[in-house]
Amino acid sequence: MSNIRKVWNLHKLMRSQWWSYEELKELQEKKLKTIVKYAYKNIPLYHEKLKNAGVRPEEIKTVEDLVKLPYTTKSEIQANFPDKVVAKHVDINKCWTPRTSGSTGIPLTVVYDEAAEDFEKATALRPNLSCGQRLFDKWVVITSPDHIVHKKWFQRFGLFAPEYISVFDNAEKQISILERINPDVIDGYASSIYLIAKEIKETGNEKLKPKIIYGTAEVLTKEMRDFINSVFNVEMFDQFGCVEMGRTAWECPEHAGYHIDMESVVMEFIKDGEQVAAGERGEIVYTNLYNYAMPLIRYKIEDIGIPTDEECPCGRGLPLMKIIEGRKDAFVQVPEGRIFSPIIWTILLRPFSEIAQFKVIQERIDLIRVQIVKGEGFSQETIDSVKGNIKNALGEGMHIEVEIVNEIPREESGKVRSVVSMVKVD
Repeated sequence: MSNIRKVWNLHKLMRSQWWSYEELKELQEKKLKTIVKYAYKNIPLYHEKLKNAGVRPEEIKTVEDLVKLPYTTKSEIQANFPDKVVAKHVDINKCWTPRTSGSTGIPLTVVYDEAAEDFEKATALRPNLSCGQRLFDKWVVITSPDHIVHKKWFQRFGLFAPEYISVFDNAEKQISILERINPDVIDGYASSIYLIAKEIKETGNEKLKPKIIYGTAEVLTKEMRDFINSVFNVEMFDQFGCVEMGRTAWECPEHAGYHIDMESVVMEFIKDGEQVAAGERGEIVYTNLYNYAMPLIRYKIEDIGIPTDEECPCGRGLPLMKIIEGRKDAFVQVPEGRIFSPIIWTILLRPFSEIAQFKVIQERIDLIRVQIVKGEGFSQETIDSVKGNIKNALGEGMHIEVEIVNEIPREESGKVRSVVSMVKVD
C-alpha cells in the first residue's frame, strides 16, 4: 500500500505543479484549514496556543489569517516532545523519526507516520523528475551514512535506485566510487559536491560526465555554483528544505528562482511580525500541510528568503522565492590537509538527544572547541562520546575541548551560527 501511495502522490504532484496559482492556493488553503482544526483537537501544544491566543480554529481560513497565531520555535518542540507535539494515537515506534540540528545547532526529532513519509518522498522526487532525471538513470547520493536506506521494491528493478557515498569518505575515495558507477545524476550536500569538484579540478580528472547535479541541505553560494558548473559542464540545480518539512522549494530548468511546494507547505516570509511584500527579505515561517502525526504550524526555521511575484517562464503555477540566505557555516581543515564540509557537524552531533544546543569553533588548525548547552540526560559520558566521534571523523591529531555554556549567543544578524572557523582554508 505504501509504495502505491507514493506513486499516486507523485502522479498528483507532477500534474498539480502545472495548475494555475489560484487553483494551487485554493488547494493549499483547504489543506490549511483541515490541519489547523486537526491540530487543535489532537495536539496539546496547539490546543493551548490557539486557546491562549483567543483564536478558534475555524477562524483560520486563509494564509493571511495565520498572523493571528503565535509562532512555534525549535526550543518549544524540543521541550514538549513527544507528549504535547505528537498525536496521541500515533505509535512512534512505527514511524520514521529523523533527527535534525540545523544551522542553529538545536537538535530535535521529527515524527512522520507512513502516510506523511510517503507524501514527503513524493514531494522530494518531483523536482528531480521535473529537471530531467529519468527512471533508469544511474543516480549517486552523497549523504550521511545513517541516511543510507534499503531499496524499495521498485528500486530493486533499477527505478529511481540511488547508490550512496558517505560524506565522511575523502574526496579521492568519493571520486573513485563515482568513476566506477559513472552516474547520470549526482545529488547531495552542496559543500561536499564542491569539494569533489575542487579535487577534480586540481587533478585534471575528466572522466566524470554527469548530466544532472542537485545540491541540497546547505546554502549554495554563487561562487560554489559557478565552480561546480565549470568543472562538470552542467547547470546545477539547487533544492531547499529541512528535516522538519522535507523538500519545500526547488529550481526548475529555467533557474528563475525556487518554486515553492504549495501543496506541501505554507511558507510565510516575516519581518517585524508581518508578512513582507514581494522583493523584501523575511524570515521563513512554515506550516506543514500533510504531517498529521506531528503538525508544525507557524514554525520558525530561522532561515531568510525573499518572495517574488514574478512568474517563471516554465509556466508552473508554483510561486517563486528569489534568494535563500542563512546556513552560512564554515569549512574546517585539519593538519593533514583534508577539508571537511560544514554539514558533518550536524551528522556527528545529531545523535545526542541530551545536547540542547551546540556551536563548533575551530580556533586553530588542530583545535576544535565545542560549546554545548546541556539537555536532559547529559553526562560525562556524553562529553567523552562527542570527543570520540569528532576524533574518529577528523583524526586523532585534533584536540577537542568541550565547553558547557548556559546559552549560545546570537550574532548581530539575529542568527546563531553552529560552525565558525578561524582557520583560513586552502
